[in-house]
Amino acid sequence: MDFVLLPISKDALEWQCSILKLGGLTVLLNCGWTESFDVKLLAPLIPHLTELDLIVLTHADMKHLGALPYILSKYSVTCPIVCTEPVSRLGELSCVSCLEDREKYREASDAYEVDEVLRIFMSRITPLKYRETFRIQAAGRVLAACPYPAGSNLGSAYWTFHCGSMSAIYIVDCNMRQGRYLDGLELERILPACRGAAQRWDVVITAPLATPGLTLPEKGAEQGPKDVYAASKAMTCARTVKEQLFLEETIAALRQGGTVLIPADVAGWIPEVLLLFEAAWSQDRQLATSYPLVWLSSMGDMVLDQVKTRLEYMGNEVLNTFESRTNQHPFALKHVRIFQSLEELCAAHPLSRPKVIFSTSPHLEGGDSRELFFRLCSEPRNLLWLLGISSSGTLARQLLDDFVIGQCLRKDYRLQQHIKEALPDEELRAFYETKMQETEMEPPPPPDLGLSMKAEDILSVAKEEPGKVKEEDEAKIDTKKLDTKLDSKKDIKVETTTAPGEARGKSKREPQRSLVSSALWSPLGWPSSRTLAHNEVRTESDEYGHLLTPAELRGWRAQDQEGNKYSNPSGADDAETEGRIKEETKLEEEMDLEVGTSEWRESLRLHFREPMRTELREKMVKVSCKVRHLPDNSLSVKDLSNLLQLACPRHVALLPARSGAATTEILRSYFASSSSAEDSYVPPEVHALTDVALQLPLRGLKRKIQFSNELWPQLTFQKTADDIRIARVRASPTTSDPRLLELGLLEDDRQALEGVPSASQGRLPRGGCLFVGLGAKPIRLSGIKESLLAAEWQDGMEPEIEFRAPPAQSKRSWSARVLTAGTNKAALGWVRKGRQKDSTSASPPLLRLEGVPCEEFFVARAALYKRSAII
Repeated sequence: MDFVLLPISKDALEWQCSILKLGGLTVLLNCGWTESFDVKLLAPLIPHLTELDLIVLTHADMKHLGALPYILSKYSVTCPIVCTEPVSRLGELSCVSCLEDREKYREASDAYEVDEVLRIFMSRITPLKYRETFRIQAAGRVLAACPYPAGSNLGSAYWTFHCGSMSAIYIVDCNMRQGRYLDGLELERILPACRGAAQRWDVVITAPLATPGLTLPEKGAEQGPKDVYAASKAMTCARTVKEQLFLEETIAALRQGGTVLIPADVAGWIPEVLLLFEAAWSQDRQLATSYPLVWLSSMGDMVLDQVKTRLEYMGNEVLNTFESRTNQHPFALKHVRIFQSLEELCAAHPLSRPKVIFSTSPHLEGGDSRELFFRLCSEPRNLLWLLGISSSGTLARQLLDDFVIGQCLRKDYRLQQHIKEALPDEELRAFYETKMQETEMEPPPPPDLGLSMKAEDILSVAKEEPGKVKEEDEAKIDTKKLDTKLDSKKDIKVETTTAPGEARGKSKREPQRSLVSSALWSPLGWPSSRTLAHNEVRTESDEYGHLLTPAELRGWRAQDQEGNKYSNPSGADDAETEGRIKEETKLEEEMDLEVGTSEWRESLRLHFREPMRTELREKMVKVSCKVRHLPDNSLSVKDLSNLLQLACPRHVALLPARSGAATTEILRSYFASSSSAEDSYVPPEVHALTDVALQLPLRGLKRKIQFSNELWPQLTFQKTADDIRIARVRASPTTSDPRLLELGLLEDDRQALEGVPSASQGRLPRGGCLFVGLGAKPIRLSGIKESLLAAEWQDGMEPEIEFRAPPAQSKRSWSARVLTAGTNKAALGWVRKGRQKDSTSASPPLLRLEGVPCEEFFVARAALYKRSAII
């Protein structure tokens, strides 16, 4: 089969993953996952991993690429992976952010770790630019894939695929409108005219609508802001009614003393929302000083840095602003402060004070967003914004159904809360000892090794050196006399006691070795490494920088810090002074021991993942805060219908979702009732996918024609404005095989080539223009009439366009009626070259346009040219 589409995800609105087979090559369209990291969801994908020839990614979030690190780390996948460069960098941060948000309050996921995410995104993904074609060759076929701007997120793209004469578009989660930093969907490539006026897309793969059947309040995403009195200067930054209501209700909640919580995806809504609030807070100084903007995200600073360095992927408005205003980056946010954890946020800005909090996890299923919701939902003054439509079964979707659609004021929920606590010291020490025994690591050195090194550690390392085992075993080291000091050359010397004869023999054969080569030990957590214990001798100095001798140092310690004299200048109480110095020295040693012990613990925590105790508790949550919904920039019913009508595909494949059946009925009824002025327009076939793969036979429109060796050199091609090459051909078939049509020269043309004079000389008659129709249906006068009625006329004066009888003074025989524009200014109709008695031998009709040079004549000619190509 030419086209096969196998859905892996059962709900494209929750996560997206599907397999496309086009012309015998297999492509994985996205590799998304949910925040639950459920491995069972990926079970249908595992048997097809060895068949993949290419993996394409469209967006940088968990919905579109969350399962990619798991697939590449657990299974052998060798095919290339392509996406845009921002999707590669922001997708890496999205996966890491999801892992860290999960580990804050519950057990770590076994799907993959942070190191695997970094390794895969740095080494396996091939970044592309917009409009850069990537080709793969397999099984004797070549597949070309190319990304184009989708307009929803930074670096998001829709993909076009070409394999021979077959073509397909994969477009999901796009935005057709211009945003604050993106220009929206690029429509030029979707139009069939870019691929040749007579060639249409075979299949368009897209996702169903998220809102069929939902009575959500419209926020005016397409309308400009209303010209009303603004309570704050910040309202002047709003560009649409949606942004105006967004700022209005947020500022109202802040002035009532409430906190506003806005959970959003770390790589999706966040840049757009941050730019909106940054512009609003810059206009109103009272908002900037009274109500802080905070972004709670473990990867927030890194995401912002990646966005700042991707100006070439942003819209023209951002580029013009950056070029006109020197050193003023649009994402240099002055009023937004980023916090890594909830504890840091509460320490800087208590939750009882009004503020705007941007957090991750828009579904409220985990992370800091869910914890913040538990702490803020009971206060009626607080406000929660729900951005977009969340998937079914999530907390955000329950709140949307109850408070936005159901218009509830307060409701109780029984929810699950994950609590993570640290282990006690005894259990933590036992855990670390078990881990060290499992990894066969050497025990960590005691914390008092800052000034000396144990001889047992030296011997344990020296025993591993080949050729020196016997010498080290016979050595007897006096640990009481062992003292490591650095001389001027920073060498370490060790005093050892050996037998007299053995010492005399060694003194003649080899010099005394320095401990630099043998006193090596393994650092904690690195059993295969060897390092040298280094001790830096630091001397005390006074406030002027002069070094103090030991006697001066003892006197300085005994000095009265509140006066300028020593506490005991006469030396009467030397014993008391010495005792005080010993106590201070002992206290310093104890402090050093505590610091060393803490450093030892921290080193173990860095090497091993610190164990935490996780508890799952049932909690009754009383929601009394205000809940508002803000529609996202996804396609509406009107947008999707117009987009598919512009693309003019033969088939539309809707990915499986709960709203797939409703979207299918909407599209079919729209195409059935829509009337197009183009006669060549044929409504596409809409297919709603289920668990079964979609199979379509795609037959190319190219005819199997072969030119003879005599005819091919005689062809002269002309190039049109759309870079299409057209040639006139006068030929006749030379073979009788129906499977292959071969065209050869006519007899007159052959005689002309041989030098025999001919009247035609191989040229077409110049009695009129030769047109090639662009559509499958013939040209009709009714279609041209609709185009004339829809045309734009100068001065707004639309002429009278009607069917009338042909003029009586015409020299040619018109049809029964002609199409006239204006009062005898232009006429269109069918004529025949001549009348014959035998109707079967009548010449084919010709379309004639006649009139005076005026606006009506030229508009009618343009309508004719629009439906055909002149040869």
